[in-house]
Amino acid sequence: MKRFLLPIFFLLFLSCQQITNLDSSPYSEGEKVENFSFSRSDELGEWKISGKIARLSPDRKKTSISKPRFKIKTKKGKILTLQTAEDGVAEFTIDEVTKRIDSLTATKKVVIIQKNEKGEILFRSTSEKMVYDGKKRVIVLTGNPIVQQGKNELRGKIIHFFIDTGKIIVTGNVRGTIFQEGEE
Repeated sequence: MKRFLLPIFFLLFLSCQQITNLDSSPYSEGEKVENFSFSRSDELGEWKISGKIARLSPDRKKTSISKPRFKIKTKKGKILTLQTAEDGVAEFTIDEVTKRIDSLTATKKVVIIQKNEKGEILFRSTSEKMVYDGKKRVIVLTGNPIVQQGKNELRGKIIHFFIDTGKIIVTGNVRGTIFQEGEE
């Protein structure tokens, strides 16, 4: 179960990122940006947000991205991606004070994958909807959520990842298979 904590880094990383120069965006309010891409590098690693179309709300507090893809590469070489189906959407808001992601919602076949420096999959989750709450620091997966790590798999109606504690709670029609380490 220790390895289930690894994907929590993704959300911790998201919550620690500061979006800067938001007010100096070259795009007018409400403007549609096609083939959107935004990258950043800092002491924790590199990350990129891209999508087919990005729209900034008129009040500049909410961004919506169609066919979103988030990619994070840590200094240790681990890579974490979040993507949706072709018709998927991600929407996020920025806290005005901290300039950090306050909330992130992704819909339509959301897939989160974490790989090690060799490209081997360490963790995979799928769901129809993923919601990140920056204030509570929790990720909630709904819509047939499945969490997989190696041969281990958990399913339920709702899966919560608590970032600060690393706790995972699966509720509603819980099913799964968990192997002890070294067991085949």
